[in-house]
Amino acid sequence: MPTVPLPLDRPALPLDLAPGGEVVLRGSYSSGLDGSVVDARATSWPAGASGGASVDPGGLVDFPGGGLHVTAYDASTHTVHAVAEDGPAPACAAAGVRAPCLPLRSLSLAQSRLTTVAELTRSLHGGLQVEIVAPPAYAPAARAAEAAAPVLGGLLGLAAVVIAGALVIAARRRRAISPAGRLAALAAEVRRRLDRAADPVLAATLRPALDAAAKALREGRVDAASAEGERVASALRRVSARLEDAAHRARAAEEREAADELVRDVEGALEAADEAHGAAGRRA
Repeated sequence: MPTVPLPLDRPALPLDLAPGGEVVLRGSYSSGLDGSVVDARATSWPAGASGGASVDPGGLVDFPGGGLHVTAYDASTHTVHAVAEDGPAPACAAAGVRAPCLPLRSLSLAQSRLTTVAELTRSLHGGLQVEIVAPPAYAPAARAAEAAAPVLGGLLGLAAVVIAGALVIAARRRRAISPAGRLAALAAEVRRRLDRAADPVLAATLRPALDAAAKALREGRVDAASAEGERVASALRRVSARLEDAAHRARAAEEREAADELVRDVEGALEAADEAHGAAGRRA
């Protein structure tokens, strides 16, 4: 494909590139300020520079900020291969251009050299060429597909949600009717009854054993379908029956207490009435 130079007088160059498409940048600039060599991916200083030979991973282009992922880099030829991602491109948004794009790091490079962007730009000599390897098609059919894409995408998304929900429900149903599901449900029911137990002594005694059984089930140390799993289920059913019996006894005791209180109130009212009638008869 034809190549175009990367302009230095714009904050970002928008790319006519679909997700998955590739862009290749070739070339570099040399800076008259500090002798550094800047390409799209990195900055390097030769051995004769003031700080000695070194490499900075920050180059002229902010690839992640432009919605691009670097797939290959050849420092010897100053060649960078990057692909467009279907994700956020904050630097493109900040520059006010569509994504993906090639946002320049001119400001960061200038600040690291304690100079201005204009001074840095004037000091650069060389060039960077941009090649779009896989541009999107703009045939009438492709345009029609682009127009229909939001509706189709919405329908596909709705279908995906419905299918995912159905799969989750089916999986839960299969889990519920499986030996492991039935045993887990039994353990959960026993735990609820234990939390509502009216007898604190019984609850305190049973809680450590129930916690240990629940942990063994979660860790898969007991096969619910095995004979040992049936032993655990039988023990849980006994605990459940004991808690239910204790709950019935507690409710019966509460009912007797309420009934005794009601009977006492009624008998007291009757005695008061009899005394009132007796007093009235004596006065007559």
